[in-house]
Amino acid sequence: MKKWIIIACSLIFLFLAGVYFFIPDKIVVARSITAKANQAGVLRFLNDDTSWVKWWPDSSSRDNPNNAFESGGFRFKKANTLYNSFEVTIDKDMTTDSSILYFLSVGTDSVKIAWSTDIPASTNPFKKISQYFKAKELGKRFEIILDAMQKYISNAQHIYGIDIRKEKMPIEFMVSIKKSFDSYPATEDIYSVMGQIKKYIAKVGAVENNYPVLNISARDSTHFELVVATPVDRQVPDSGIFTDRRMLKNGNLLTAEITGGKNTVEAAMKKMEIYASDHQCLNVAIPYQQFLTDRTKEADTSKWVTRIGYPIL
Repeated sequence: MKKWIIIACSLIFLFLAGVYFFIPDKIVVARSITAKANQAGVLRFLNDDTSWVKWWPDSSSRDNPNNAFESGGFRFKKANTLYNSFEVTIDKDMTTDSSILYFLSVGTDSVKIAWSTDIPASTNPFKKISQYFKAKELGKRFEIILDAMQKYISNAQHIYGIDIRKEKMPIEFMVSIKKSFDSYPATEDIYSVMGQIKKYIAKVGAVENNYPVLNISARDSTHFELVVATPVDRQVPDSGIFTDRRMLKNGNLLTAEITGGKNTVEAAMKKMEIYASDHQCLNVAIPYQQFLTDRTKEADTSKWVTRIGYPIL
């Protein structure tokens, strides 16, 4: 009988020793991923609490008014915005742990995302084992959530709201007119200027080879300057109001096609400027618009398609 007591005590001792030896006093849960995204853009996107629901993997959290999200029995909530990071609280089984979601730029188009938390382990061996398995499950949740985030933010359109593409400038020679207005130029004003250029191009025997480009800038609240330039197949001499302009053909260009009216296009242009700033793209020529829809024939602004271009170095 004494022998069995000794064996039992030895087993208990080995069990306790194993628990305290293999499970540390502080259980660290850490996972990381690398996403094809810009750090500044991602931080700005995630700083908006309403954006988290767009990519969160658990659909049951999509209508959560408190911006707390469920996954695998854990409840996650962004608590604070820190430097290049967010504090995220994690609730389960009446306990709350704090974690840090950190973003490290590894290039203008790449960001490393690391998520970690420390769980203080109990001195009670059985509770300590329970905490260990809780940490293992939390690590799996980190992986699932980070994977969903990675897939979503790697699409720049999700971050900037428009589909921005990097292309080469297809235009070289242009004929342009610059004109001032006391109010924002109306559609009729813009097409009138386009018509003047069209007649001049025909007069000198050149050929249009792309959509006209235009830029409207505000000098102040009541003065606007319109520049319209039509691409042609060869250089055309200056004459009166008509000016020869040249673009760096095959130069780098950010471009996007936008559906909607004036306000939608202007908002898209601001988003493109933010994208260019985030990605350290140097603007080397006036940003422009190209009307792909003939606005004189289509009155519904929701059907207007406009290509915007942003020449960069």
